[in-house]
Amino acid sequence: MELKNIHWINMLKALCIIFVFLSHCESYYGLRLGWFDAIYLPFYVNSFFFVSGYLLFWKQLSEPKICEKRHEFIQGGSGWLLFKNIIFRIVIPSIIFASLEFFPKKLIKGESFDMDALFYDTLGGLTYWFTSALVVAEILILLLLLTRIRTIWFYLFTCLLLTCLGKMMADLNICLIDCHRSFPWQWKHGMVCTIYMATGGLYWKYESVLRKYFNLWVVLTMICLYCFLSLYFFHCLYNGYMTSMLMIHPLGALHSIASSILLIELCRRLPETKPLTFIGQHSIGFYFLCGALPMTFGFACRRFLPFSPNIAILLLIWIITLVLAYIIVQVLNHYAPWVFDLRRYGKNKNE
Repeated sequence: MELKNIHWINMLKALCIIFVFLSHCESYYGLRLGWFDAIYLPFYVNSFFFVSGYLLFWKQLSEPKICEKRHEFIQGGSGWLLFKNIIFRIVIPSIIFASLEFFPKKLIKGESFDMDALFYDTLGGLTYWFTSALVVAEILILLLLLTRIRTIWFYLFTCLLLTCLGKMMADLNICLIDCHRSFPWQWKHGMVCTIYMATGGLYWKYESVLRKYFNLWVVLTMICLYCFLSLYFFHCLYNGYMTSMLMIHPLGALHSIASSILLIELCRRLPETKPLTFIGQHSIGFYFLCGALPMTFGFACRRFLPFSPNIAILLLIWIITLVLAYIIVQVLNHYAPWVFDLRRYGKNKNE
């Protein structure tokens, strides 16, 4: 079975991207759901890094790939393939969609067009913080894999150091470019998020051991406990897992990692559905639309509707943007699949 077709991975990515849309709809419409935010905010983004680390380390630390010599790893081996995936599946699609989004975004926000901003937002990777951070995190792990060390604990402790260093740089407001502290490619976010990828790898390593303790009743009990802790400690934990704002602390990070593991166990037990499977398999395409669509409909509703923000309109915006994103991704995947991977240009979509 291909890793991308594992049922629970598709379900997890689908649920997380759906909550990403909800969070953006709340932000642009100007209405937060309070207690419900406390439930999904710990995992809705960080679980993407967690499962990305799970897949990356599964591929790279399993035989025969981990047995590759350093020169084999670099010259046409799994390291070279990983690097090409980073470039063709994340970097180039990010630049394409950021370029398409730039001028409409400025128009909707009423901001002036600035060629410097165009450069920073597109080639500089500042439009989509998540994919930019993922690029940096995966490149850092790729460099660590050059050591050819096989134990996951080496990567866990090294990524912990990278996370602490990235957080320290963020707190000190260290900039490579004075006017853009995240340039290039949200590099500090990428450093901070390596810990979630490494713990994803740790979960992969000890998955069979952990799963012995997760029966249905244990999972349900942990879900109840998770909801209670998330609601009760929401105000003190909120800043602790917001990687998008570089506002994390150890307790919040642990809470986020635990929620990712719990979400995995929940997704293992959910029935497979074609729409959710499609969303999970093409989650990066949905991510590229999760800002533009909620922004457009959120701003439009705030400007033209004659009453104050309410939950009914927020949910309507959420549903409309998800449906539109589903249609757009389906059309692009059918007629222009190369926008998600330039290596597919000129090839049959089923290849």
